[in-house]
Amino acid sequence: MENDNFIVKQIISNRQNKKIIISDHKNKISWADLYKISKLNNHIIKKNKSLIIPIICDRSIKTFVSIISVIMSGKTFCPISDKIPEFRIKYIMKKIGSDFLINNSNLIVRNVKNYKIKTKVNSNLNIKYKEILRHNLSENKIAYVLFTSGSTGEPKGVKLSYDNLLNTIIWSKKYLDWKKKDIIGIATNFSFDISMFDLLACIYFKVRAHILYNPENPVLTFKEINHNKITSIFSVPAFFSNFVYYDLISKKFSKLRRIISGGDFFPTKSILAWKKYKEKIDIFNVWGPTETSIVNTMHKINKNNLRDLVEGKSLPVGKSDKMMEIKIYSKKKFYNKSLIKGQICMFGKCVSEGYIGDIKNKKNYIYNNGVRGFLTGDIGYFDLKRRLHIIGRSDTTIKISGYRVDLKEIENITLENSQVVDCRAFVIKKKIFKTLVLCILTTKKMDKKNIKSYLGKKLPSYAIPKFIFFFKKFPKNKNFKVDINRLKKISIENIQNL
Repeated sequence: MENDNFIVKQIISNRQNKKIIISDHKNKISWADLYKISKLNNHIIKKNKSLIIPIICDRSIKTFVSIISVIMSGKTFCPISDKIPEFRIKYIMKKIGSDFLINNSNLIVRNVKNYKIKTKVNSNLNIKYKEILRHNLSENKIAYVLFTSGSTGEPKGVKLSYDNLLNTIIWSKKYLDWKKKDIIGIATNFSFDISMFDLLACIYFKVRAHILYNPENPVLTFKEINHNKITSIFSVPAFFSNFVYYDLISKKFSKLRRIISGGDFFPTKSILAWKKYKEKIDIFNVWGPTETSIVNTMHKINKNNLRDLVEGKSLPVGKSDKMMEIKIYSKKKFYNKSLIKGQICMFGKCVSEGYIGDIKNKKNYIYNNGVRGFLTGDIGYFDLKRRLHIIGRSDTTIKISGYRVDLKEIENITLENSQVVDCRAFVIKKKIFKTLVLCILTTKKMDKKNIKSYLGKKLPSYAIPKFIFFFKKFPKNKNFKVDINRLKKISIENIQNL
């Protein structure tokens, strides 16, 4: 396997390439100009003492250029969403030990050195690339630190090395074929690890990428996908489901040939709609936590899978691989046998370097027979064909009145109702009591009594939610996933008004 900083090597080797590498709704930039601009920004970045450079990310090539500029300076970048509050940004900066940030948005972060990187090329700039190469293939092995929301409420800073990322990108070649005319549509925020896969594929495979302007607006996004001739998009299921929800799925996508869905469960109705109207577009169902380098499994959906979905069976996410080794942890032992259910554990080079600081979640990094692994918290099993199925989270099983209730089971049964587009089940705690709540996304007029009666035929009485609320649109977080915390807040307000 290749070594050192493969991103730097690729950019330097293409320093005279005039082809466009990245674009947004206003601008575009070539390989050659990207190389020159990253050098232009080096003096700003290098003079800061911090090894980790935080970047406030927006949806423009400024963010892409900022990331490459930090990498080319030999330092580690830390992408931060421009959708999070100031106090959280300062918490992250304190955690990584920086009073300096590259701010690509209009967000105001007070009492911090806010720098704007340069995006225009000085045509007279004389660059000694050998000096850059010698400097950047140094001892720094950490590519980026990405903060995810922790179960304790405090963000966790995951450290990803170049070895981690290179392992992922080389492994992905077994599943994804990249062509010269491909254009990647970047649909997620740069603070979300799916966008890191897009960035890596763009640089490593020399595939042009386009940053979608407003992925939350499916009508405008549909037009942008066609106008920019985008061929491949990796995003969360909600992004793809929106094209179904807003009746855009029957319209023509001019060049789109592949969609990759991960980060959440892909609703059955959305998958069936995509395959019905877009039979020639490949759909990949994928899985992988941030701590194990973005994505660890890929499964291309086939006709047999569609029959299984109609029958209410789960969809596989892929198989274990030497580069992405998976085992099932059950009853304090690790298994690779079929039909054993338990917590999914990843082993090998995909396992990240751990977290910034010493926090409780560090215990999830373990060793088995001398090989480093990570307990993901996801529950699953291998079927008889050795394909992995995800059936829930270790934290989705709760106790109500002494009974064990699986929230994922409630959701899966609810989704079998033809009028339900999507749903989320959760518990609201009030003093010492727990209350089951079910939120349903639907385009139809539905009756709570009918839903409870429907659930009563398949669930025990203690597992039927006490409160059911209907939505025409679910709130989304910065990563375009369903915002559970916002749903809980809305539900609490609705309960108080009853």
